[in-house]
Amino acid sequence: AATLRGHVRRSVRFGGFAALMEDPDGFVIGQLVTGLRPAERRLLDHAVDDGFELATVKVRSLGEAIGDLECVTYRWREEFEDALDGEKDWDIEVYMEEHLDEFMELCTDMRKSHDLESLSDEDLKARMLSRRRRRGGGGSAMSP
Repeated sequence: AATLRGHVRRSVRFGGFAALMEDPDGFVIGQLVTGLRPAERRLLDHAVDDGFELATVKVRSLGEAIGDLECVTYRWREEFEDALDGEKDWDIEVYMEEHLDEFMELCTDMRKSHDLESLSDEDLKARMLSRRRRRGGGGSAMSP
């Protein structure tokens, strides 16, 4: 966990996302994620809504005496501020109850798409032929 000064967390009206917004008097406690590989980061970037932009911020890690850390976060774009649920703080319990299942489906679909995009043409063709064979639709053949 880490603290971030100069920001507030708000709830996005549709989708239940948490949105980080700049606010000079704000203070947010959040999760610090480290060690992502580039491929994992790109996958995360694909799952993030277009209402967000990447921003470099300084956070203070909780429980560790390492001082301020510079990191990258997803901050809600000002031009989409009207999509926020007013001054309402994001509630993780509401998100888990009302939106988590849908977001998990989105992430699963994006992961499958990502895996397929990384296949060579030959590997993709072999995978599709294998799938057809398993379904019993091995293709048709014409005989003279």
